[in-house]
Amino acid sequence: MQIDMTKWPAPVIRLYLGQMEFKALLTAAANTNADVKKGQLCEANFYVGELALQHGAKDEAAQLFRSARANCPNYFIEWLGSGAELKSPGESR
Repeated sequence: MQIDMTKWPAPVIRLYLGQMEFKALLTAAANTNADVKKGQLCEANFYVGELALQHGAKDEAAQLFRSARANCPNYFIEWLGSGAELKSPGESR
């Protein structure tokens, strides 16, 4: 499947490729539709949290997962994932 790299979620992919910083990702998540913006910010926080966790930044990751958990619609996979990450053994809550 081809992904349109001019639309969301391409900025998340660019973050993982090292082509984008977190602040730029948050800017890219902005949208005039409040529901879309909320969902994209949810995804941004979750995936940056995963990246932080991979780099050993457990406190930063926990903060991002808490933000995702608090702001994600409960039908987003990131809502479930953030809850699971916050319940992981050894994770800061």
